[in-house]
Amino acid sequence: MFNFSRSRGGGRDSGQNSHSRHSNVGDGRQGGGSSVGGGMQQKMEGRVSGLPGAMSLMSHSQHSNPNAPSNLSMNTQRTVASFTGSAFTESELMTDLPKKKFTGRCRLFVGNLPNEVKEAELKELFTPHGDIAECYLSGKGFAFLRLEAIDGRVIHGRQVRVRFAVHGAALRVKELSPTVSNEMLYHAFSHFGEVERAVHIVDEKGRPTGEGIVEFERKNNCAEAIAAIREKVFLLTSNPKPLIAEPLEPKDEDDGLAERMIPRTAHLIKEREMGPRFPSPNSFEFVYGQKWKDLYEMEKQRRAALEDELKEARKRLEQDMELAYQDYQAQMLREGKHFPRETNRVFLFIQVHSQTSSDE
Repeated sequence: MFNFSRSRGGGRDSGQNSHSRHSNVGDGRQGGGSSVGGGMQQKMEGRVSGLPGAMSLMSHSQHSNPNAPSNLSMNTQRTVASFTGSAFTESELMTDLPKKKFTGRCRLFVGNLPNEVKEAELKELFTPHGDIAECYLSGKGFAFLRLEAIDGRVIHGRQVRVRFAVHGAALRVKELSPTVSNEMLYHAFSHFGEVERAVHIVDEKGRPTGEGIVEFERKNNCAEAIAAIREKVFLLTSNPKPLIAEPLEPKDEDDGLAERMIPRTAHLIKEREMGPRFPSPNSFEFVYGQKWKDLYEMEKQRRAALEDELKEARKRLEQDMELAYQDYQAQMLREGKHFPRETNRVFLFIQVHSQTSSDE
């Protein structure tokens, strides 16, 4: 049986010793809690027989806790089992993605409607601006339509408010490799259901951020994808870092909070009794304003320190993984065995990644 718990100091420790020698992820101190390097034996079940299964979701059940509750439907389990680890072809990724009409991003929220407005009247108002796929009138002063934009129109003496509705079937993915394109993300998540849009977010210079957004056509497909990725290890490429998926919490960064959207309350009137100003030194506002600024700075420094600590923990885990694969390679050679295809590709990725990191 092969053990993955070799420490960086040389030689192999028992799982207990390795656990006590490696730093804790949460606080970065020796001992206590679950460690990054020493915990590999418990986390990964460091056995040669388990290694190929870790490369594919098909055999992940060998590593999952059999007693853990499953929140996946049978359909989701079949979907997860359809992932074989096969690489995407160049033609797949270069083919233009289908352009869909009436996606969730075309769904509009129409507010401040008078209660007496009828669905036919609403459709008549919006029809000149495009085809309407669906119209839901709540009877409570708002409606949902799938259309393009219109705002500020007056109906029965009230100015209608129109904005994009929140996409209810979208998720955010993290830990994406820089090699993952929009197209690869689209095709990968299509296993869970019909995808409307998938993007790997880039910064202002076009560099990948490692985060992406996937928008499904149906909410249940989005929920199944999140549940599957949380419960299992989901890999997109030879990179052994699994993805993180969580519900997307959209923010309105285009229109923001318009004055007309703020309710006129007593609190608003009271707070707006004074306007923008720089308080005079030693005043009550100045003293406590400075205390708040000091707290902001302390929070910033602590976040930066935690970020550095987590980066170091990731680096240690990568080093431990590289050493474990080297030991695994040596043992397979001694026993005259062939490397499983998945393991060979992952090992090659680790070697290249390690060389790139050392060059940087």
